[in-house]
Amino acid sequence: MSRSNALRLALDLRNVPSLVRRVRSEPLPEDVLLLLQIAAGDPCAEQKAVALVDRPIAEIREASKFFIEQILFAPESNSYRVLGATPDSSTADLRRNMILLMRWLHPDAGEGGERHIFAGRVTSAWEDLKTPQRRAAYDSRIADSAKYSSKTRGSRSRSAASRHRKSPIRLSPIRVVKPRTIVPRRKPLGFVARILFLLSRRRWVRAE
Repeated sequence: MSRSNALRLALDLRNVPSLVRRVRSEPLPEDVLLLLQIAAGDPCAEQKAVALVDRPIAEIREASKFFIEQILFAPESNSYRVLGATPDSSTADLRRNMILLMRWLHPDAGEGGERHIFAGRVTSAWEDLKTPQRRAAYDSRIADSAKYSSKTRGSRSRSAASRHRKSPIRLSPIRVVKPRTIVPRRKPLGFVARILFLLSRRRWVRAE
């Protein structure tokens, strides 16, 4: 991996912030240390960065700080990631990264805005990992949380599959309707008799 990978990625994020969500789900670049050193104001790191990417130092500083704020300090980041490290990092590496971050976030460093509020997350992350005992306990909590999340996702998937599973088609019994026999109604005899009477009367009138 190129030693300028983290710096180039930070510059890309600053120019295209929509990439943040994707980068948050990926492992950290191996050379995140360079970004921490730049954010802390290390002159040697700044000179190295300018030589690597040939960009103005102001742009490099802002890109490095943006990467730390958006990727390391993301809401879902665990304590290792907050410190710009991995579970394979040594305690010395964790302590070094913590010092660099606190140097950048300290209110007396002249950093504008409200970035100093992230100091609490850095301190909490260091408290989780600063001794072998605390680190082991934290690793155990992470493992348990991962198992629980995996189990929950599995049960949700099975539940969703059962809901979408096609149920057998149930046919309703067919009702046989017998045809109704329509019987014509017979006219009353009184009506027929009246017609015959009228016809006979008409004949009688004509005869006269």
